[in-house]
Amino acid sequence: MRAVVFDQPGDPDVLRLEDVPEPSLVVADQVRIRMLAAGVNPVDTKVRTGGMIVPGAPRNTPGCDGVGVIEACGSDVHHVRPGQRVAFCFGGVGADPGTYAEQVVVPEAAVVPVPAAVTDLQAAALPLAWLTAWESLFERADLQRGQSVLVHAAAGGVGQMAVQIARMAGARVLGLVRREEARRLVTGLGGDVVDLTQPDAEALIRAYTDGRGFDIVLDTVGGDVFREGLSRLAYGGDLVTLLAPPADTDWNPARLRNPSISLELMLTPMLEGDRRRSRHQATLVAEGLARLASGRLQVNVEDSLPLAAAAEAHRRIEAGGRSGKLVLRIPE
Repeated sequence: MRAVVFDQPGDPDVLRLEDVPEPSLVVADQVRIRMLAAGVNPVDTKVRTGGMIVPGAPRNTPGCDGVGVIEACGSDVHHVRPGQRVAFCFGGVGADPGTYAEQVVVPEAAVVPVPAAVTDLQAAALPLAWLTAWESLFERADLQRGQSVLVHAAAGGVGQMAVQIARMAGARVLGLVRREEARRLVTGLGGDVVDLTQPDAEALIRAYTDGRGFDIVLDTVGGDVFREGLSRLAYGGDLVTLLAPPADTDWNPARLRNPSISLELMLTPMLEGDRRRSRHQATLVAEGLARLASGRLQVNVEDSLPLAAAAEAHRRIEAGGRSGKLVLRIPE
């Protein structure tokens, strides 16, 4: 079979499409999946540039989420069967090969059937971004109806999901963007918007909560955006970040607001081999797919590329300015 691999960290050109051995079922609770499409996420580019998150792997196949058809099941698999189309989030960070491949092996706990109304591209684009946004808002910040939520990079994959999740939960949502196209996109998802390139942006952000600050701030960018998020919290508010706080952060101003600071990495259950938590995440993916199928949720797939164009997909991710998800088609 063919898979995208890299041996050493580097720029997108380290990614190459090669013939590799077909994966085998080695644990009784595993399923083998013939891939149809794989999501491309910023974490894939970070793994490629920084090396494998899990050390010791001689090479890695990127990709954390995707959709495919089950071809074989281990003896302890009881809830899915060959021939089913399933979506999942598993692999791609060094310990297990990722989804940029024609076949993968994953635990049954990670997979869920895909409703017929959901396309392959939608199913591949959903899991990681949906899980990250859901866990950030509900499991890290305990989102409640009527709260105010500030979403940085609201037109990004996680940002779009966060805007929709918060709106469906009855929150007031302000998304921050830097492009007119992004403004239109986030507005179409039901969020209010401030364009940070406008001269009165800071005044508009403050006015949104009458100067009180936000109950929840979601930082999907890190660095200076994390520091800005601290300054925009209400008393006792929650700041959730997808990245490590900057080492030189001055925490003293934030202490006056008594905030809660949470770190979100939805890959942790996979990295720790926590099957119970993986099953919980799969249940959440199923909920997202059901909302997609019923029209209550949107996944914007900006473009689909052939598997051989994985390097180009990474270049586009790193260039920024995305208005939707990128997906690799398998087969092409």
